[in-house]
Amino acid sequence: MRRSPLYTFVICPNNSGSTLLVRLLATSDQVSVFDSMNHEGQWLVHRDDPEAMPIPDTGSDELRNWTTNEAKFADPQRYHWERIKAVWHRAWDLGKAVLVEKSPPMVMAAPLLQEQFAPARFIVSVRSPYAFAEGVRRKRGYPLSVATAHWVRSSRLQLRNRAVLRGSLFFRYEDLCQSPERIAARILEYIPELGRLDVGRAFDIMGEHSTIRDFNGDSLGRMSAADLDEINTALAGHEDVLEALGYERIVRA
Repeated sequence: MRRSPLYTFVICPNNSGSTLLVRLLATSDQVSVFDSMNHEGQWLVHRDDPEAMPIPDTGSDELRNWTTNEAKFADPQRYHWERIKAVWHRAWDLGKAVLVEKSPPMVMAAPLLQEQFAPARFIVSVRSPYAFAEGVRRKRGYPLSVATAHWVRSSRLQLRNRAVLRGSLFFRYEDLCQSPERIAARILEYIPELGRLDVGRAFDIMGEHSTIRDFNGDSLGRMSAADLDEINTALAGHEDVLEALGYERIVRA
């Protein structure tokens, strides 16, 4: 008898490497990912059944700053799971062993996924607040202070998710980029159904066709000392989050 597909959710904020991670998972011939913008299931639901789940308002700051609306994205009553599953199951290749989904706002609602899908695996990931904030500013024009506040809120949620998602796998964007073979081995140990992952594959990342590399240095190179000061001011009082995730403040003289 064929085993049920394994649902795998990439729980990761925007601008934190989630698209790279999904494309790495998709190097396995056992994986089905969505053919949608950034492989995100939320856009499929928005197209086929727009009232079935909340999505960011693309005309507002919610698109890359969705933690400002917890009442919307964390409300269980806003998720109509049978309708969501119907959309996703039509879009996945159900003949594959591993079905992958990632929608950044699900960082807020990840515990609901755990209630609704089985068997399921959860990959939880974050990125440096400095590269995160610079990327959000570059793509949406938000002030660095606003982007950093979003990082703090989403990171606190990720610490919660790491604790409550049973048996979840956690690593940082930097870990993946600096040691792709080691992280791939951890993923394969966690999800042996994948079979293999090709960490040497070139991906379209940040508008560049490249093998896995850390783009944080590029982001830091675009920031001034005043930019770093703005981020550090927004991080004040949140040293516990930095420490829990293994990050340190960056200061440029």
